[in-house]
Amino acid sequence: MRFYVPPDSIFPDKNIIEIKDKSEAHHIRDVMRLKKGDDVNIFDGKGREFSCFIEEVKRDAVIIKIKEAKSFVGEGFKPSPTITLYQAIPKKTKMDFIVEKAVELGVSQIVPIITDRTIPEIKDFTKKVEQWKRIGMASSKQCGRTILPVISDVMYFDGALIDSKQKAMAVFASLARDSKPLKDILRGLSPKTIAVFVGPEGDFSPREVFMAKENGCSMCSLGSLVLKSETAAIYILSCLSYELQ
Repeated sequence: MRFYVPPDSIFPDKNIIEIKDKSEAHHIRDVMRLKKGDDVNIFDGKGREFSCFIEEVKRDAVIIKIKEAKSFVGEGFKPSPTITLYQAIPKKTKMDFIVEKAVELGVSQIVPIITDRTIPEIKDFTKKVEQWKRIGMASSKQCGRTILPVISDVMYFDGALIDSKQKAMAVFASLARDSKPLKDILRGLSPKTIAVFVGPEGDFSPREVFMAKENGCSMCSLGSLVLKSETAAIYILSCLSYELQ
């Protein structure tokens, strides 16, 4: 079994890890019914992985003994290129699905964005962002990542476009007629950092498409069929993984 523990609860000098998070301790003790002596793997979300065994199961904590420590910083899960997904927030729970699958596909950062055609009318996204962070952590645990993705606070489209200028390339999924296939956009290039923009139901507005072009984004076609927002994100991230990693 594999569990996430934040770095401040790991003490390599003492070969001890303390799991104090109530939900994680409950999962170990009451759901998985692990007990003293059982082997577990721990990762800290920063690139370190630990082979361990359970030393003690308490009511409010689980004490883990470290057998072996490995550091993958700089050599383990370090996606190349580094991809930031600027995802328009879709209706209902579709963003949960997008976060889960984007993490599995190796995205380094997810920035939820509000666009002209974004439908959810939520004034405070604080609880939603915390939920997406939990989903990102759980997905990382499941798929074997050693470095947790960054789930950013919600941005408006205009701010996200400015933020994306820090990236070497910006790929903008669009139904515009002058959009090009992703393989044509990437031909001969090997960018280290990529921004990916995926719009909401109904696509980006003409204003947003114009702004993206003015800011040097590459208009990207996702084929002859119109994809749902959650499908588009998975499609483009899969293509980038195939083409560049």
